[in-house]
Amino acid sequence: MHTRFHPLFLAFALMMMPGSPVYAGYEEGVQAADRGDYATAIKEWQPLADQGDPRAQFRIGLCHDNGDGVAEDPVAAARWYLLAAEQGHAGAQNNLAWAYSHGKGVPQDDKKALEWYEKSAIGGNAWAQYNLGVRYQEGRGVPQRYGEAARWYKLAADQGHPLAMANLGLLLTEGAGVARDDATAVTLFRLSAERGAAIGQHNLGLAYRLGRGIEQDFQQARLWYLKAAEQGYAPAEHNLGALYEQGLGVDKNLGTARQWYRRAASRGYALSQNALGLLYVRGAGVPQDKVLAAALFLLAAADGNPQAESNVQHIRTELDQAEQDQAMALAKQFAQPDKFLEMLDRRANTPS
Repeated sequence: MHTRFHPLFLAFALMMMPGSPVYAGYEEGVQAADRGDYATAIKEWQPLADQGDPRAQFRIGLCHDNGDGVAEDPVAAARWYLLAAEQGHAGAQNNLAWAYSHGKGVPQDDKKALEWYEKSAIGGNAWAQYNLGVRYQEGRGVPQRYGEAARWYKLAADQGHPLAMANLGLLLTEGAGVARDDATAVTLFRLSAERGAAIGQHNLGLAYRLGRGIEQDFQQARLWYLKAAEQGYAPAEHNLGALYEQGLGVDKNLGTARQWYRRAASRGYALSQNALGLLYVRGAGVPQDKVLAAALFLLAAADGNPQAESNVQHIRTELDQAEQDQAMALAKQFAQPDKFLEMLDRRANTPS
């Protein structure tokens, strides 16, 4: 079963309904699914779903959603989720809300997404509580209200939801909608990190890096950044690069810094694109290449990074028109995510 979540991450999760009636075959289906035998699982669940068992309907919906034992069919998944959701199945309500939120299998509709998220969250589904928190934090389909975001995050965090823990910790760090409390934020980051959430691992590393709510410790910062970076979390990759560039808790190594910036930049992380540009404009650990630097600044500026926007204006005064045109063309090539590393390495290995 695949999950769906991002930087602030939206997702769905499986949840059993307490007090559901026991139907012969349901548990046999669960056991078959646990073995990866979805054909048998569907054989057990389908008759129950047809009879109106919301647990089986939810499971059949998941199979269609993920393509487990049947062809992936988001329309069929949404239909089964709706049948279970209308009977109060909180997991199905959350997944139906996700479908409406993303327009998968149903027309995109933030109003209906919010309606189903609220029903699921009130029913105690931690993913729905988290997803509601994200919506209030971002102001998506609702007025931006950090206090309301914090309330939903806390309900989910109290159930052990690692992403909600990390996001609640951020609000506590910023004093957004709640009183600032760095020590409690660190506790939440650690709980999230120990449950394997990359954002929690990164945020704990950042707390150690800044000495915020905990004694400053660059080596601990590196340890937790590395755990998150190993999961492909771009902010952690960037901050590892910064540790190596500045020699904080590690021997200063501009080559290693460049490698971490390169990884994060390839994921579209503007801070790392700008940081790489600064290495190339200074010739720090790499041959100086102001055209390449300008292209990286342009790429980061297109994402709205203010430092990169300033760097673009400055470096234009150091390039002639032909070089500026070359940088623009290179930036367009970099804007294709699947081409970024190839084009970067090709340019970096080509004498300018």
